[in-house]
Amino acid sequence: MVDYYPAPRSRGPDNQGRDPKREKRSGKPIKNLFLLGVGVGFIYWAMASLFCQLTTQDGTYLDHFFHPGIDEILSRVLALCFFVFWGALAIGTMCRRQRACKALSDSEEKYRIIIENIEDGYYEIDRDGRFMIFNNSFRRITGYDALALQRLDYRLLLTPAETKTVIQAFDTVRQTGRPIKDLGFVIVRKDGTPCLVKTSVSLITDRRGKMTGYRGLLKDVSRRRQADALKQEKVAAEAASRSKSEFLANMSHEIRTPLNAIIGMAELLLDSSMTRDQREDLKVVQSAAYALLSVINDVLDFSKIEAGKLELERSAFNLRDFLGEALKILAIKAHEKKIELAYRVAPDVPDRLIGDPHRFRQILLNLIGNAVKFTDSGEIVVFARIKSRQANQLLLHVAVRDTGVGIPAGKQALIFEAFRQADGSTNRKYGGTGLGLAVSAQLVNLMGGRIGVRSELGKGSVFHFTVAFDVDPDATDGTVLPRELHLEGLNILVVDDNETNANILCEMLSSWKMVPKSALSATAGAALMRKMRKRGVDFKLALIDSQLPDPGTLTLVQQLLQETGAAMRIITMLTTTTTKEMDRFYLAGVSAMLTKPVRPSDLLDAIVQALSEKHILTDQRRNHKKAGQDVTIPQLDILVAEDTPFNQKYIRRLLDSWHCRATIVGNGRQALDILSRQTFDLVLMDVQMPDIDGLTATMRIREMEKQTGRHVPIIAMTAHAMRGDRERCLESGMNDYVPKPISAATLLETIRRVLPSTASSSAVEATKHTSTPADDDRTLAELLGAFNNDPSFFKDIAEMFISDYPPMLETIQQAIDAKDGELLGRTAHAIKGMARNFQIDSAADMALRLEQIAGKGEFGQATDLARQLADALTAFEGRLKRMMGRIND
Repeated sequence: MVDYYPAPRSRGPDNQGRDPKREKRSGKPIKNLFLLGVGVGFIYWAMASLFCQLTTQDGTYLDHFFHPGIDEILSRVLALCFFVFWGALAIGTMCRRQRACKALSDSEEKYRIIIENIEDGYYEIDRDGRFMIFNNSFRRITGYDALALQRLDYRLLLTPAETKTVIQAFDTVRQTGRPIKDLGFVIVRKDGTPCLVKTSVSLITDRRGKMTGYRGLLKDVSRRRQADALKQEKVAAEAASRSKSEFLANMSHEIRTPLNAIIGMAELLLDSSMTRDQREDLKVVQSAAYALLSVINDVLDFSKIEAGKLELERSAFNLRDFLGEALKILAIKAHEKKIELAYRVAPDVPDRLIGDPHRFRQILLNLIGNAVKFTDSGEIVVFARIKSRQANQLLLHVAVRDTGVGIPAGKQALIFEAFRQADGSTNRKYGGTGLGLAVSAQLVNLMGGRIGVRSELGKGSVFHFTVAFDVDPDATDGTVLPRELHLEGLNILVVDDNETNANILCEMLSSWKMVPKSALSATAGAALMRKMRKRGVDFKLALIDSQLPDPGTLTLVQQLLQETGAAMRIITMLTTTTTKEMDRFYLAGVSAMLTKPVRPSDLLDAIVQALSEKHILTDQRRNHKKAGQDVTIPQLDILVAEDTPFNQKYIRRLLDSWHCRATIVGNGRQALDILSRQTFDLVLMDVQMPDIDGLTATMRIREMEKQTGRHVPIIAMTAHAMRGDRERCLESGMNDYVPKPISAATLLETIRRVLPSTASSSAVEATKHTSTPADDDRTLAELLGAFNNDPSFFKDIAEMFISDYPPMLETIQQAIDAKDGELLGRTAHAIKGMARNFQIDSAADMALRLEQIAGKGEFGQATDLARQLADALTAFEGRLKRMMGRIND
């Protein structure tokens, strides 16, 4: 390919810039000069011999040629020397010329290569405007081939609007002799498309300085202009995205703020006395508020995913218990519609996985919530199995199967689009924005999986998706059974009118080497028990659904206890957990109860409780308390900075119910004023307030504390729910963060986390005052099991604990006084391990907190925490001594 094209009118060089004649002349070998000299010398010798023969008349020509005389030889040698001298001069001159020609040729070749390889187009035109020389880049920019350019006038490349301007620029260069840089204009390519270019223009002159043409470099700046336009569009899009995020944050705040009061006051009112109709009406209000909150969360998640700002967490979780907890959130709603809700995890699925459990739960709740919404009867079952696995990575396949209305085949792809539903009428009948499945689909993609649906109209649907997880390498698969229990081969009667649930329960029990037998009704269960007894097989345990059809669960319980002489232990599976419902079964003789859907860990705990030799008395069962309802905390002095009146009322009512003293202020400035005069145990700080906002107020409080040496924990309360809100709160100096609408349970948990004394004090008091001999026996049995059932070994370690922990507590206090983080961390770590050995979980948690404080170098709460740790260990010492006395007895 020829990249460098001069015009054919240029003399001498060919179309590649070389002069063939000059190269031919410079390429003659030097040996030709030597031969020429020899030939000239021979001719001269012959002519001299002829001249002598003519002038002397002596001898023949040959005699003069071959046998000249001395005089003739001298004259001829002198002449030859003259020829040699001038020949040498000629050879030297020709060599220098050859080297000069070679250098000129190399220079021209280098110049040609440079011109050929530059990205910009190079051109030379004569005075008439016709192209003499151009490179390949110039051809590419203009779109013309070489022959067409050689016949083309440069003015034909210009648009009519710019022809005059460009010609004037060339005339200016000719008149002034000064070059022009970055002359911008539009040319028309051969295919008719416009192209924005910039060129430089300078004169070409001959030896006498006379102008012979123009030369320059031509740049295609169309792509640069497009890049600039794209950059401007990107800046505009980013600005629009920021505006959108700010709008969503403000929208979230404005909607969540009144929702906080609606949900909070509804919770408080539901705990008060009211008529049945009032309670039902209030539940409707509460349900509607949570539905609105769900819509807000879906919109925010959808916007964060679209903006690429949603980040996945990584934490370990127990899959089977996790699924049970997720399903229990929707269990009440499902059971109200008489729908059976269950889940099954394949036996080969590892129990401990690493991933983002919060987003995984969100996907599950969206799919199960839709299944509950569109199912009027039957069952909803969640299945989990391994799709593929490589080493410690697996792809989990989860399916949610329902017996609902189903989805037409032509609408199944539509439902995963934002704001779309399979049928517009479903929006009016069932409600919803159509965002839940769209958010779920995008979350599944972020988590490395895919989502799909199989459905048949009127026969239900199966929503299935895959999610990538890591397997926790340090965890053991499966549920670990207590060593003192021998459950292998235990015969268990399972009675449940839902066949799927019965099969799932039997699979769980079989995985623990038990022998379950199932029946699908109360009548069938009683008959199966009698049949097996005739064969000599006695059921030691019965697992019975609480809502069996006639003759009913209570009738079956009574029959089983009468026929076995109360030797059988019975566990019932409840769909509701009201006190009245549970008391009814306890009075009937039930040993333990479970809440559906049944988690493996809950089932095993119930079996252990039912088979334990020490049973809880009936009157004690009647006084049971549901887990998670303990709201006992010390009477704290709490400052609340909140500007919204109905939120102020809700927070005051909530804190009053916890027997805390609340002081309410309306903005950050008032909070600063009162903190300068009064001390508080805790501050609840709204973030968005007039005058001085919560973040600014917190930073000023921390500055004040540098002077006073005090430290008050601050918990943020904010309706903002966008990415980075929690980080901004913590960076300002706050200790923790509670999103609005404020959940009473979430706030209580956060207070206990920020003030460990609120969590530990109840545990310490319970250790001091509520420990009974039965409790000591149970704890002693557990500890002996941990010490290989060796009483002597247990006593040696216990005595070592009693003697070692007091000086270690003194070391902790010395480290706190000296602010020695290394000593504090080392000692707290040792106490933590000691407490774990004796199963003192509250003390171990406090020691862990001290260890974390030591690592951060923040000693503000260390003294109080050390005192609480000492109280917990001292309280346990008394129990430990009583247990050692029982061993001696």
